[in-house]
Amino acid sequence: MLELTKENEIKKEIEKLIKLTKTISFIRFCLFVCIVVFVICLITLDQFMLYLGLSIVYIALFFGCIFITNPYYHKLKLMNNLEYIYKKHENRRNLSYHSFTPDGRDLVNYNDYKELDLDLLGPRSLFQYLCVAKSKEGRRKLAVQLTQPMSKSKEFTDCVLELAQNESSLNLEASIALIGADSKDCDQAEMLGVAQKKIKIPWYLIALCALSYLAFAVTLTLLLIHHIDPYYVFLFIPLNFVITKKCLKSEVFAFPSTKYANLLSAYKRLAKDVLNIKIDNPYYLNLQKSIEAEYASFVELSRIFDMLSYRKNIILSLVGNGIFFLDIIIAILFNSFTKRLKSAEACLDALSELELMLSLSTIGIDQEVYSVPSVTGGFKIVEGYHPLVKSCVANSFEFKNGIVLTGSNMSGKTTFMRMLGVNQILANAGGLVCAKEFQTGHYQVVTSLRANDMLQEGISTFYAEVNRMKRIMEESKNPNTLVLIDEIFKGTNAKDRIYAAKEIIEKLNSLGVYFLITTHDFELCDVASIRNYHFDEEYVNDKISFDYKIKNGKCQKTNAIYLLKLAGVLEN
Repeated sequence: MLELTKENEIKKEIEKLIKLTKTISFIRFCLFVCIVVFVICLITLDQFMLYLGLSIVYIALFFGCIFITNPYYHKLKLMNNLEYIYKKHENRRNLSYHSFTPDGRDLVNYNDYKELDLDLLGPRSLFQYLCVAKSKEGRRKLAVQLTQPMSKSKEFTDCVLELAQNESSLNLEASIALIGADSKDCDQAEMLGVAQKKIKIPWYLIALCALSYLAFAVTLTLLLIHHIDPYYVFLFIPLNFVITKKCLKSEVFAFPSTKYANLLSAYKRLAKDVLNIKIDNPYYLNLQKSIEAEYASFVELSRIFDMLSYRKNIILSLVGNGIFFLDIIIAILFNSFTKRLKSAEACLDALSELELMLSLSTIGIDQEVYSVPSVTGGFKIVEGYHPLVKSCVANSFEFKNGIVLTGSNMSGKTTFMRMLGVNQILANAGGLVCAKEFQTGHYQVVTSLRANDMLQEGISTFYAEVNRMKRIMEESKNPNTLVLIDEIFKGTNAKDRIYAAKEIIEKLNSLGVYFLITTHDFELCDVASIRNYHFDEEYVNDKISFDYKIKNGKCQKTNAIYLLKLAGVLEN
């Protein structure tokens, strides 16, 4: 578990920045008031050139002040994010993560049973607990890595471990948190596609611009010669604005560029942090090289969308197009940038990969016991526990043959199965695991833990189990498979259930996969070539007590009648 040592320093820094930004805001307000006053004087009083000059000076001061002082506002936002990151990690440690967004429900594949059986995606899920990614691509990568993982190198997992032990990773999280809610669904492929287009500037628009400037010069000269107030030339502003908007149209201008500009701005800050933070890990160094190699191209891409976002501001667009034909300038610069823009995909991919690694490092940051899995084959877990179960009792376990697990109701069988599944998922993803030690292989996980009836589709519980068992048999043709089945064939009668379950156990044994099946049917404990484990309970002063520890052999106790009497359903 990472010690969060800088919380007090962060609070003090935030207080200092709040005072400073309040002063800066007051100065900006004063400059803006001066601009308004001098513009009114320019329109209503004599001495046109004097007030024009003063207006220009104060406008320059105002925008100069904004340019110089904006970093302080940005730093304040970053420090607020860092304080928020600290609180989120504290909430994870208390398992108060249920309000975190995103929760991954939009990424659920309902045909992949393990996603819901093991609570990988959706509300109260492993994804919701782990995810620090804010970009659409970062979230997608995490979801894919948890459900359909791509094989990762040992350097990747070692980098995840380094991030889990380095407090600088929280600064990277704070930078990621700069990605606003409006940018979280930005599609990178769509963005890169727009950046490669060209804005066509019609010849007649250039001609109209030239005529407008000529008319402006002639009008201003005539007004000055005849000693007429020259502020009538301001009528050219709305005229030029209308000319530009009517004559220059492009699908690039219709693109929601502001949210993409915000995404790239946040990513640019994250890229700087990645380049500045030194971590002696080959995988991280390769990420740095990818970002550094394409950083210039990435900055160009950011400038493109910044330009497009400027024109979304109605005041800037009115004044800019009314005086300088801003859209034409943006179109020329955009076409110039796209010609020399190299691919920024590697840089974007490296940044989303970092979001994935930071998400996986959450286990090490917020859990007291964790380890790097040894993915060398076999299956042995030492003091493994479930990260989403409060005060979860750790268990050690080793697969040698298929397992039949028996035990009383509420004794911990299903939680134990989910613990095995979740830790295998984390190991497959290249992350840290919730165990003191974990030796395993790259085993695909197939499950049948929540096979319930589907009334709308007219499917009974038993038929739902049949469908799942068919999927399990198909996927178990790959011997590198971990099969987890809870309460096998609970939807049918005891005679058929026992017969069918024995057939399934023998078939899984012949396929050579690791499998664990829970049941209340003790007859299954006698199937050849399986090992028996169980959970049980103790009764003290007529009260039931569970230790949630797995034990060798089959269960010798039942508690259904006791629980029915305890609930008042049956008489004592």
